[in-house]
Amino acid sequence: MFSVTNLYPDPRHPGRQSRSFPTISKPNLVEFFSVTEERKYDASATQLKYLTLPPMPRSDLHLDLNEGFEICRPKPDSAKTEGIDMLLNNIRQSDPRKMWTVNEEGQARLKHDFVCFRGLLRMISCTPYDWKTPWIVQAIRYGGTIYLCERATPEKQEAERNETEQQKRFCYYGFKFEQHILTEKPGSTPDTSAPVVLAEEFCAMFDTTLVGSRLLYGAEMDGIVAKKQLDREGLTVDELRKFEFVEVKVKRRETNQRQVDNFYRFKTKNWWCQSFLVNIERLVVGLRDDHGIVHEIEEMKLSDIQRNSRPYWSPAVCMNFCADFLAEVSRVLGKEDNSQRVYQFEYDSKANKCVRYRTLEVGHPDAFLPEWYTSYVEERRRNK
Repeated sequence: MFSVTNLYPDPRHPGRQSRSFPTISKPNLVEFFSVTEERKYDASATQLKYLTLPPMPRSDLHLDLNEGFEICRPKPDSAKTEGIDMLLNNIRQSDPRKMWTVNEEGQARLKHDFVCFRGLLRMISCTPYDWKTPWIVQAIRYGGTIYLCERATPEKQEAERNETEQQKRFCYYGFKFEQHILTEKPGSTPDTSAPVVLAEEFCAMFDTTLVGSRLLYGAEMDGIVAKKQLDREGLTVDELRKFEFVEVKVKRRETNQRQVDNFYRFKTKNWWCQSFLVNIERLVVGLRDDHGIVHEIEEMKLSDIQRNSRPYWSPAVCMNFCADFLAEVSRVLGKEDNSQRVYQFEYDSKANKCVRYRTLEVGHPDAFLPEWYTSYVEERRRNK
C-alpha cells in the first residue's frame, strides 16, 4: 500500500522556479578506494588514472572508439547485487575519527545524516526535467543515519534485456575514449589495443552539507591532472586533494542548431549535477562522428555549461528538489531506527505525478545493510 508524499517533480509546479539556490557547502574529499576487475574492494588508489591528452597539434586526430568492442570485459553479474557495499566497506576501514562523532545521548554515530552514491543524488536532482523516467530508491535509518540505495525499475530491467548492439556500442564509446586519454602514468602512451575493463573503478568519498543535512557519498572518478607519478599504493587523502579531478565525456558532434539546443536541453543537466557534486570545474569531451571516430577534443567549463543551459533547465530547481527529497525521506522515516526496516520511495510519471512510498516487511530480502556492517556499527557504538 503506497502513501503519497508532498514531492511534485514538475519544474512548473508553483514555487519551484522562484526559489533561490539552496545552501550547500563545497564538496570535500574525505576518502577514496579502488575496485578490481573481480569487484573486490581495494583501499588504495591503484585504479587512479592521469589525464594524458594527445600531443598538439591535433588537426589529424583520429580516435576510433569502435576498436576492441568485441573483446570488452563487462562487469560481472555480481555487480548488480552490490547495493552500497563498497561505500560501507570504506566507512568500516576508514579512520573512525573521520567518520564518527558522539550524539547528545552519548552514543557513537556517523557524522553524516545520509550515505549514498553520487549517482543517486544526480538522478533525484534531475527528476524535475527527466520527469518521464521512473526510479526506485530504498531507505534504511540505522544508528541515526539514513542509507539510500537505488533499485532497478521494471522498465530499466526490460531495457537492459532488450538492449541492441548499437546501444551497447554507444555506451562503450565513453569507456573507450577514457582509455585513449586516461593513463597509468602521466604523459605515457595509452595501450588502446588492450581490452576495456568495465569493472575496474577509482572511487572517491565526498562530504557536503545540503540545507542542514550532512551527506556522505561515493563517486567513480575519471582522472586527475598531474605531471608526476604518484605513489598510488601509499597515497593519502591530503595529497590527493592537491590535484584537479576532471570528468571525461563523449558526445556526437552537432551539425545544426537544433542538435545544439537538444544537447543543452537534455544532456547537460546530468553532466552539471554529476560534476557539481564532486567539485569538478572542467570536462574533457571527445567529439565523435556517426561512425564513432573522435576528430576533436573540447574542454568545457562547468560555469559555461550552466550559462548556456539557462534557457532549458535551472540548477536551483535541481538542487532544491534533491534537498526536498532528502527532507521528505527524513520526515517519513521519523524515529524509525532498524537495519531491517526498508522504506521504498518510487517515482513513476505514468502512475502518479508525485513521489510515493511504502514500507517493506521487516527482514525483507531488500534490506541492503549486510550483517558485517551492522556488527561493525554496533561495535563502534559500544566502544565510543
